[in-house]
Parts: sequence; structure tokens; C-alpha cells
Amino acid sequence: MARPFNSDLVLDERINNSSLRAYHVGFDQNKFRLLPLVETIRSVIPEYALGYHQGNNIPLTEIVDRLQDAAKTVYTTDKYKRRGEFGELILHLLLRDFCNSIPLISTIFFRDAPNIPAHGFDGVHVTINGNDKKLWLGESKLYKSGTDGITDLVGDIVKHFNADYLRQQFNLITRKLPINAPEIEHWRNLMHKNQKLDIIFSSIAIPMVCTYNSPLFVNHNNETQQYIDEFKKECEALHDEFNRKKPASNLEIVLLLLPVPDKDELNKELDARLKAMQRV
Repeated sequence: MARPFNSDLVLDERINNSSLRAYHVGFDQNKFRLLPLVETIRSVIPEYALGYHQGNNIPLTEIVDRLQDAAKTVYTTDKYKRRGEFGELILHLLLRDFCNSIPLISTIFFRDAPNIPAHGFDGVHVTINGNDKKLWLGESKLYKSGTDGITDLVGDIVKHFNADYLRQQFNLITRKLPINAPEIEHWRNLMHKNQKLDIIFSSIAIPMVCTYNSPLFVNHNNETQQYIDEFKKECEALHDEFNRKKPASNLEIVLLLLPVPDKDELNKELDARLKAMQRV
């Protein structure tokens, strides 16, 4: 599978099943590979902020200005610590590189004003495999606690995946669909106000990303078998807790876990790269 951002050089999908995916970053010279992870996430910014469907329409003479525009579109505030855009970038990256998705529309386009977070889903992507077409409606959290992160994700399932909320969001999304989106009439039909809920619910996938501070990195600085075993055990335990807490439904929900040593340090480094792109 082609990976647009080559993130498999940094992220290793150690668990991959129908309801759980878990990503191991690993170590180099006995240190967590923070900077390669940051650079990989940063590479998503232009596509995330400008829109996937703009990729072939930017002249070389405009690239510098458009990179600045993309970085400024994410945010221009210094109050980055509690913002959710970096979680959305991680969601975008994992869907593109590991789920073979195509972004349908960036939710950044639903903002009312600069630096005001957009309401709604954190990611709206699609996958097309012949006649099998899925609309991916994602949520993402960056938390100090994995348990708190998945608890909040469970809350999003309750708040967002019901008839009223879906129809409200679909009304917003269909107004802004790029005309060159693949299979655009299929998605318009799926999100039509009169579409059956049974068809909608059977046609969506719900990726839920939790990036969190993991105690794994207190005792490990190398990719030993013990580390890998503990990595899998921790992720499977969070998955079990997620399954216990989430409401019963027939929805296709997949939990994506990315443990890191310090999410605040990740945020700090990403903010520095974003500000540098704004000054390029």
C-alpha cells in the first residue's frame, strides 16, 4: 500500500485488527524518536489545511506563499497547549498512510473565525475499494492519560453518532464538497437529508485516535521484546476498557492508539515547526 507521507519509516503498526490499531514509534540511540515523529506529522499540514484536492493545482511560483497560508490556517495563537489541531493532524496521517483513505473535506473549512476551533468531526475521509465505499468520520484526542482520552472518545460516540448530529453535519459537509472529489455523487446521496439511517450507519467507519503519555517510556529506551510485549499489553488493556465503556451499537468503530513519552513535548515541538512554516 502506498503511503503518501512515508510514515512507516517512523511509525510501526504493531497491532492491526478490525477494532484496534496501535502504533509504535520506537527508539534511536536509546532515545524516543520524537523529532522524526514531529517531522512526519508536520508534513501533513499543507494537505490538511489547504485541502487534498488542491494538491495538483498549486504552481511552483506560489508554493512558498501557500505553505505560509497553510501554516497560518492551522492557528496563529501562542495558546497551543490545549488546542486540538495536532490531534487532527495525527488522525489525518494515520488514515492516509495506514487506512488508504482520501480526504473528502478538511473540517478546518468550518471555522467561523481564525484561531476558533471548528466544531464537528476531526476528520472526514473516504475509502473506495471497488463497490465497497466507506465514509470515515474521525475523532482524535491528545491526553496525558490514555484512560481519560478513551473516556472522552466514548463521550464523542454518544454525542456525535446519532441521527440529529449526523444530519446536521452532513448538511454542512455537502455544501462544501469539492467538485473534483472522487465518487462525489455517491457521497452526496449518502449524506442526503432523506437517506435512510440504516444505510448511513452501514456505510460509515469511525476511527478514534488517542495519543497519550505512556508509562512504557519510564522503564524502556530500547526496542526489546519485553518492551514490545508491554506495549501490546498496555494497548490491549486500553482497548478492553474502551469496549466496556462505549455504548452497544452496530457501528464500525476502530480505536487507534499512539503512546508517547510526553504529549506536551510533542505539542511544543509541533508548535515550533508550525511557527517556522509561518515565517518561511
